Amino acid sequence: MRNRLITFILIILAMLVVFNAETFLNSDDSISPTLIIGFMLLSSFVVGFFFEKGGLPRITGYIISGLVFGPFILKFYSLGSVEELLFLNSLALAFIAFNAGSELKIKEIVHDIKPILYLTLGVTIVVFSGVTATVFFISELIPFMRPYPLPAKIAIASIFGIISVARSPSSAIAIINETKAKGSYTSTILSITIIMDVLIIILFALVISINSLIMEPGSSFEFSFVFFLFLEIVIAFILGFLLGKFIIFLINRVKVEFSVVIIALGFFVIKFTHFAGSFISNNYEMNLHLEPLLICMAAGFTVQNFSGYGDIFLKRMDKISIPVYVAFFTITGASINLNILRAGWILGLIIFISRISMIYLGSFFSTKAARAEKKIRENSWLGFITQAGISLGLLSEVVRRFPEAGIHIQAILIATITLNQIIGPIGFKYGLHRAGETFLSKKERSEKGNKSENT
Repeated sequence: MRNRLITFILIILAMLVVFNAETFLNSDDSISPTLIIGFMLLSSFVVGFFFEKGGLPRITGYIISGLVFGPFILKFYSLGSVEELLFLNSLALAFIAFNAGSELKIKEIVHDIKPILYLTLGVTIVVFSGVTATVFFISELIPFMRPYPLPAKIAIASIFGIISVARSPSSAIAIINETKAKGSYTSTILSITIIMDVLIIILFALVISINSLIMEPGSSFEFSFVFFLFLEIVIAFILGFLLGKFIIFLINRVKVEFSVVIIALGFFVIKFTHFAGSFISNNYEMNLHLEPLLICMAAGFTVQNFSGYGDIFLKRMDKISIPVYVAFFTITGASINLNILRAGWILGLIIFISRISMIYLGSFFSTKAARAEKKIRENSWLGFITQAGISLGLLSEVVRRFPEAGIHIQAILIATITLNQIIGPIGFKYGLHRAGETFLSKKERSEKGNKSENT
């Protein structure tokens, strides 16, 4: 502990000198992105260690480290430097998607199908309806919503509602890996979170298409938009299945460094989907955008369920997971724009409270109806708080489709998503511990059992 603290202080002092070299040496040279990512990894890893010692999730430490040392507080690196490193987030998300898919086991889903279905439907309906109602009832307190007629207010409120349904598979997987959690609670929460990652894309498309009729007079329901969305998902799953088969072949026949292969495949998938989308758009005037994360998720699912290499794949992914999570969550923290947060934090806090309340109610009634086991009934809501990448991606689409209202919606929901991303991992880790499925909680139970036997 003391050695880590000394190391942390030395890192900070060294980087203070480096980041202020322009002042000391009158140098115009910009700081290397490699140096910045090196500092991010080292500092966040140590901060994450301190958070873990305090009983908090490591990933919360990574996010806080990125936020504090980032461009809006201590300003160790600029916003431009963070933007240069965003490609690493894309690679990290591809890695996490591979991992997410490989965590889904058909046997476990079938075994827990009743609570999974009830929770997926129940929480989705209650959160969407509850947050939509909350925003609608306080619409007169939201300046940009006042001029809109009643139907438009309902439409805008529904956008808040549908984005509140989104979760964060990346955070859930990071917490599960960190705590080495296993059990029915863990598998149920993870299955629902990943299923919702696919379902939210479809629901969002439907809500946006309907809202365009209300908010843009003269427009018609875009059946083509919904059709192409379904087509994108089907193609992504087919490509993911083929990619999964290719990974199985590599594991079985080719002896190469696994981490290099996975990162290279993630990079290839991202580049391929961007190229394919541009090519189809330019040559056939079709707006078809393949989602790289769905492809990677389907590939991981294929390896886990259609080969005998599922456990080997997970173990190899686990070996290289720490630097990936450190980089991803640190850059996520550094990307949090405090200027936007200041503009929307009060309304963001109201929606944050409403969302958590609805998650609790939806989980309570759903688990009761499903007659789920006690640990799922009492703790399921704690696993659904986190939000991250997909929510921000949906917000970007809202701004594109409804520029006038979208920018205000984005400012408010970024505040909500930030709170969910910081509080969510803490809640989920606590839920896993209460359910008795973390490595530490199992160890504690084992030690108590040994003591009782000795006495």
